[in-house]
Amino acid sequence: MGDFRVRPIRDQADRHRMYRYALRDIATFEEMWQAQCFSTGPTKIGAEQELCLVDAAFQPARTALNILDKVDDRHYTNELALFNLEINLDPETLVNSPFTTTEQKLLALLDKGKAIAAERDAQILLAGILPTIAPRHLAFEYMTPIPRYRTISKMLYDIRGASFEIYLQGIDDLIASTESILFEACNTSFQLHLQISPAEFVDKFNWSQMIAGPVLAACVNSPLLFGRELWAESRIAVFKQSLDTRNSKNHFRQKQPRVYFGNGWLYDSPANLWKNELIRFPLLLTSDDLQDAPAVRQAGDVPDLRAIRLHNGTTYTWNRLCYGPGKTPHLRIECRYLPAGPSAIDEMANFAFWVGLMHAIPANWAEQKEFIHFKTVKNNFIKAARYGLQTMMEWMGKSVPVTNLILDTLLPMAEQGLQACQIDPTEIKKYLGIIEQRVRKGQTGAEWMVQSYRKNSAKYSPAIARQELIAQSLEYQTANVPVHEWRIETAGRMVTKINQKEVELSVHHLMSTDVYTINEAASIELARHILEWNNIHHLPVENYQGELVGILTDGMLMRAANHSELKYVSEIMKKEVITADEQLKIDELIQILQNHQLAGLPVIRDQKVVGVITLQDLIRAGYRADQLSPHLNP
Repeated sequence: MGDFRVRPIRDQADRHRMYRYALRDIATFEEMWQAQCFSTGPTKIGAEQELCLVDAAFQPARTALNILDKVDDRHYTNELALFNLEINLDPETLVNSPFTTTEQKLLALLDKGKAIAAERDAQILLAGILPTIAPRHLAFEYMTPIPRYRTISKMLYDIRGASFEIYLQGIDDLIASTESILFEACNTSFQLHLQISPAEFVDKFNWSQMIAGPVLAACVNSPLLFGRELWAESRIAVFKQSLDTRNSKNHFRQKQPRVYFGNGWLYDSPANLWKNELIRFPLLLTSDDLQDAPAVRQAGDVPDLRAIRLHNGTTYTWNRLCYGPGKTPHLRIECRYLPAGPSAIDEMANFAFWVGLMHAIPANWAEQKEFIHFKTVKNNFIKAARYGLQTMMEWMGKSVPVTNLILDTLLPMAEQGLQACQIDPTEIKKYLGIIEQRVRKGQTGAEWMVQSYRKNSAKYSPAIARQELIAQSLEYQTANVPVHEWRIETAGRMVTKINQKEVELSVHHLMSTDVYTINEAASIELARHILEWNNIHHLPVENYQGELVGILTDGMLMRAANHSELKYVSEIMKKEVITADEQLKIDELIQILQNHQLAGLPVIRDQKVVGVITLQDLIRAGYRADQLSPHLNP
């Protein structure tokens, strides 16, 4: 999440000071651009690996700071949430076998982190979105206690003037809100860096936008959030909405979201990217040790341009300009839209595919792009995020299935691009071959996860099915198997852990969130049909505010049948309801069910029903009926 030597802007004078430094930085950058001060090579690549931390039950584990204290490695750093970490990989020169070298270093760093995580009963997972993350994990206590994060969250909340909201339509719908930017912590990415010579920067930045859609389509890995099947790469929409300061009160005004793809092609100078961000987005942060860039340059030194880079770090384009100060400053394009996982070897294949395509830019691209509407390119990107490999794309004036586009056009181009960089032929074949097999089989990380989740959900509860996804993913990641070779199975790893008492489960692990309820003002006749049609025995009763006010059972309906004067649910429901909290341990739940001879309980949060847990849920999780109660018939 960037620079940590920051503070909030205190007043108008402080804001004016920050703008002055940022404007000087842009002016100095433009002067350096005209003077051709930037490095022309050799080309280097780099990457940032974001990680998820999970506990023994595969839930988010708030152990990031403890692991950082013990790992004592400069490559590791914190992230927004306490269940995330980041590894900053060293740059590699783009020649011979840079992807193999990067992969080996990443695996070594992962092993180092895994060993320390294991000491704290935690594990490291590569996932675009952690399948077991739940709304309760977005509370403030899960935010890393670093001023930068709290400041950005508060500033964006103040600008927005309302809670942050997520609304996605996929196979399922998701509507949720939170008071902070922690929706962003749901996302975990593998960010790529490619050094670009100044003479090529404008064209290659535009080309990076052009290829974003098909590259993303081949790499999607984030289809689930809060148990909902959403987009193939839900991160794209979640990240955008998690930091969006726009609200419906100004819906007639066209405003730019703080996370965005772009508005048009880049012309003339990379500085125009920074100018757009300074114009469109309010400043959030400042610092007490900013450089006077013109003075630094006049003294013969390389300015760090920290003011504009600090602002750039609070705006989020999927392809980003990066400026690297040093003895000879350099320019990079950062590719930010690819998810973490499914495995390290998959990530390296994605990396090689993207770099190869970047170096296969058509010779006449500057002229070609003038015949391509930018919104067509943006539309390709959004469709890729929604549907992955199951989409059509507009490419050079033609509509083509993205699988055909990748196999027939883009993979040969990527191979030529890597050959031009003098990459080892064995390395090219290895990594591009993984992309080819993934596309031919149609098994991206997203597709594997959706199919596995559906298959496991048919046998286990949705929560257990999500835990099972992580159990299987960890095995494949440890063996570093590419995702096109992952099997879709119901191996019951999580159920085995439950039976062997390796994990202590709570209600939220097993409860169902697809709950039938009825309003207290509804008719008894409607209630009877709901029970009959769905073959259930009780209904939680709510008021118009959605609060739990009673429980209705089939026994109550049978007794009411003899009293024709009774017409409404409120007249026959039981108002004293035994309920379960999400954090209640399963052993305690079983005791309550046994003591009260119950087959299930509604689960509540803030007086509202958020789920239901029944004996059947426990049996599907591996508990035997005779273990639960010899007197109960589930």
